[in-house]
Amino acid sequence: MKKLEPVALLAAGKISDSFVRKLPQIEEWLGPVRSTSLRLASRISNLLDAGHPVEDFSEFADASVILVFMPGKWLSGALDEMCGANLCWSAKTVLLCDPVQDSSQLSKLASLGASTASITSVEGFDDRLIVAEGEKAAIRQAKRLMDRPGWKVVTIETGQKDLYLAGLTFATSLALPLITASVETLRAVGLHSNDAVQIAERLFQRTLRSYIKGGRKGWDGVFPAQDREAVEKELRALAHANPLLATYYLTSARLVVEMFRRDTEWLASLTPTLTMAAARS
Repeated sequence: MKKLEPVALLAAGKISDSFVRKLPQIEEWLGPVRSTSLRLASRISNLLDAGHPVEDFSEFADASVILVFMPGKWLSGALDEMCGANLCWSAKTVLLCDPVQDSSQLSKLASLGASTASITSVEGFDDRLIVAEGEKAAIRQAKRLMDRPGWKVVTIETGQKDLYLAGLTFATSLALPLITASVETLRAVGLHSNDAVQIAERLFQRTLRSYIKGGRKGWDGVFPAQDREAVEKELRALAHANPLLATYYLTSARLVVEMFRRDTEWLASLTPTLTMAAARS
């Protein structure tokens, strides 16, 4: 990697929990560090074991890249102060280090000529897989900053960070209840908790491998086969054991079958089965 000009950092909050702390060879390229106070800037610099605390934005003059790590409650004010600094913004790249906010938060700096983007790490990759969104020039600078073995920067379209976050939610918040439903149903038939978890784990891994290998074509089981008899039996059993899981089963099935562009009429006819089975339980 070519030698980078000094990189400045505007930071506050729990930077110890941020991927910023793990950026490759930060001790070599980090220069001025500014925060809400000189004392806090000094603490951040000591924590990172890099850079040096400064009081004024004028110290950012020689920095080609400015990293911004700020909690939401302070971000707007900090950026307004930054915009008021007498700096040549057309020569600078500003990278917002935030898991949720996108580059639109830097629009005032962009209007002053700065190249802007947002960057964040992806959980599960030891903070070494970075997702970048924003202007191409700013993303190129982010890639230069992390041009080290084991690090990778992937890009998403500008303004699409919320959609990206929704994709993560499918794999986390929405996936965990599905795993829970599987395990609790297996435990309901008398399996030991550890055995139920191991079975569910193996099947979820198998499903993921099927998707990696064939995408949507890897979808198999009773729903793509439209095996009404098997689904009805499972639904009756679930309604007797746990009506809430039975409702989850049928509701999810309808949405999934529609998502995969298959006929849903045969599933619609199963609603009375669920109602009657739940009433008997």
